[in-house]
Amino acid sequence: LGKWKAPRRLAAAVCRCDPYRRPMASSLLSSEGVAEGQRVWIKNKSSDPREPPFLAGTVVEADGTTAKIALDNWGSGETVAVSESELDVANAVSAELSGGEERAEPDNCDLLQLSEATLLHNTLLRYRRDEIYTFTGPIVTSLNPCKPIDGLYSTERMKAAKPREEDELGAPNPHIYSVGANAYKTLCETGRNQSIVVTGISGAGKTEANKYLLKYLVWRASKEGTESSPMAQTVLDSTPVFEAFGNATTVMNPNSSRFGKFMRVLFDDAGCISGANISTYLLEKSRLALQQPGETNFHIFYQLLAGLDDGALAKLHLGRDSASFHYLTRAGSGVREGLDDVNEFKATHSSMQTLGLRPDDVFSILAGILNLGNVTFEVVDQNNAERASKVSNPDVIAKAEALLGMTGLSRVLTVRRVQAGARASVYEKPLNPEQAGRARDALSKRVYDRLFSWIVKSINECVAPPGAAPPTDGSRVAGKWIGLLDIFGFENFAFNSFEQLCINYANEKLQKQFIVAAAELCLRDYEAEGIACAAVATCPDNAAQIALLDGRGGVMRLLDEECSLPRGSERAYVDKLRSAWSASDVFARPPPARQQRGGPAGGRAGWATVGLSLGRLTGAFGGPGGGEEPSPQFVVRHYAADVTYTVDGWIERNRQQFPPELGALLASSRCPLLQQLFPPPRDVSSDPQLAGTPRGGMGRTTVLAAFRASLAALSTTLETTAAHYVRCIKPNTAQAAGEFDGEYVARQLACTGVLSVIDVSKVGFPVSMPKLHFLNSYRCIAPAAAAAA
Repeated sequence: LGKWKAPRRLAAAVCRCDPYRRPMASSLLSSEGVAEGQRVWIKNKSSDPREPPFLAGTVVEADGTTAKIALDNWGSGETVAVSESELDVANAVSAELSGGEERAEPDNCDLLQLSEATLLHNTLLRYRRDEIYTFTGPIVTSLNPCKPIDGLYSTERMKAAKPREEDELGAPNPHIYSVGANAYKTLCETGRNQSIVVTGISGAGKTEANKYLLKYLVWRASKEGTESSPMAQTVLDSTPVFEAFGNATTVMNPNSSRFGKFMRVLFDDAGCISGANISTYLLEKSRLALQQPGETNFHIFYQLLAGLDDGALAKLHLGRDSASFHYLTRAGSGVREGLDDVNEFKATHSSMQTLGLRPDDVFSILAGILNLGNVTFEVVDQNNAERASKVSNPDVIAKAEALLGMTGLSRVLTVRRVQAGARASVYEKPLNPEQAGRARDALSKRVYDRLFSWIVKSINECVAPPGAAPPTDGSRVAGKWIGLLDIFGFENFAFNSFEQLCINYANEKLQKQFIVAAAELCLRDYEAEGIACAAVATCPDNAAQIALLDGRGGVMRLLDEECSLPRGSERAYVDKLRSAWSASDVFARPPPARQQRGGPAGGRAGWATVGLSLGRLTGAFGGPGGGEEPSPQFVVRHYAADVTYTVDGWIERNRQQFPPELGALLASSRCPLLQQLFPPPRDVSSDPQLAGTPRGGMGRTTVLAAFRASLAALSTTLETTAAHYVRCIKPNTAQAAGEFDGEYVARQLACTGVLSVIDVSKVGFPVSMPKLHFLNSYRCIAPAAAAAA
């Protein structure tokens, strides 16, 4: 049946006769401006975070330039004078269809008046009615209800799920399952690989959305209700393992994914699941040794202490109390609310057995890490200026050595081998307690990182299609698949460091791809209808931000260059950035007295519950801190918000140096799994993962280089697929059911690109409807023409 499309002004005029809407004033959206009695929204200029970002009111007087508005909420009947250019016209209330309640559209693009204010208000109306899913053109927004909703994910909902275009003859039925239904139908009909990109801030529900998408695909591929295949069940079994080893409690979310994941669900010619392939991105391994205040370590450690029986705990030199382990209380509170570690451990353990992940060997390594974290150091001789250290609790390090199958760990952690020159002899340099502590943490993080990578590799081997070896490069996966992307959302904290740079760079790349895709979807519809609309191609993009971050002489490449210099420094790095980008509109120096606001995206109300002044975290590792000169900073004006980055410890993190003697010790372990994780190279110094780089990291892959390459591969993969988008929104910072923080939600609508979809829609033909619907609605205007049609 196709769609009828019209420019917004023409659509507004036609829709005055729509029997489903209240008639509107004749001056609506005309050059004469607003009319008396018209409902409008104005921007709230109050700084009170308890107030909403927009205020509703009624026009009581208008002269074409200025209008007087009688406010009806948060204004106590106050009348204010506002320039008409600052007004957003409100949508009419339809008492006929909604029993006197204001109409809530299931598709934001069906709002006659489309603006940030009306979109936010429609989101609020649907949230109050437990309608958490809403279309915004080609994408679905999902508002975390922070509570269970009866029947929301039932089998009946699965059966009712339809692709978006199949809803055109009736009311749209947005749901996470409708996204899965659309992807599955398109895959089966066209054979083209699909991708579903799920984004949002921590706590918005990305992980849950991906779990329900996977659950739907398993159900749909099993021919709607028959027993799922063993392979499909094996794919589902990977979920609790990834959550246990890759998720943690943060100030934003009790079950936050601390890595990115792209799962390709493979299908055979009959549409049944034949396997899967998983790629992961940027595990936050720094969390292992240090957590921010109020946060915790990865779930698996707490599950281990709660789920194992007393005999198994004793064998692993563990106890029930997580507070007795340094890595589980270091800076974090160690408190985890609302998580059932006993039952979660049962699910994790069962899935590990199904997937062949050798639970006993893995638990031994985890116990070794916990005991290693409890190793402490003290100065041997207080009168010695070198402050050489020794292990102060040899009984604890003996437990760690037994669990990890090592000997000589004390010496390797307290002494470093140094080569004075290319051909000079090697001598030993004692480490002070702070340096020894950093060596201990580096060893623990390297072991956990390799363990996580091994888990991913092992799962891929287990879920590979029968007879097919899992590809070493995920981009070369053969066959038809639907990819589920669960990636970290945009972040803006009081203290933004190296990890936030990587995360926000990923969001910039995905945002660029998203805007291009949204414009292409609009153009595809116009081409099918024979409509010329070049305006969509003029939508603003974030090319300037990406050039700053990833271009020649940009933030990332300059850091890699500085890391290659023997005497590279962070202050010199920031000075070079300022010199190269001082004229850029998207780069700035921080204000002299920058206000410390926590959480993503700032805004009038801030994101206050994340407003934790993290201070100089590297000081906890023995790095810069205390009274030293403040770390250099710079500001990037991202598409979502301005972010101030503090460059503290970036060179060390980017170089990811690992002392060769620690690598050699790991390679000599008697633990079978550690031997697999750290195979001995012919020459330890030639292994880029184990070797140190005393000359500053030259010739070695940096963290940024590897991350940029993996993101480039992901972007290339997504570009070859038909993409579907889910934008997850968190309604309030406390994750309290029923509470809607308008400013908080509005900032997320901007961060996730939903407002960008509105911008794309507004430059084209934003009002569309099925032709049959149009004929039925407007035949009263020209009955003869309607009969002929």
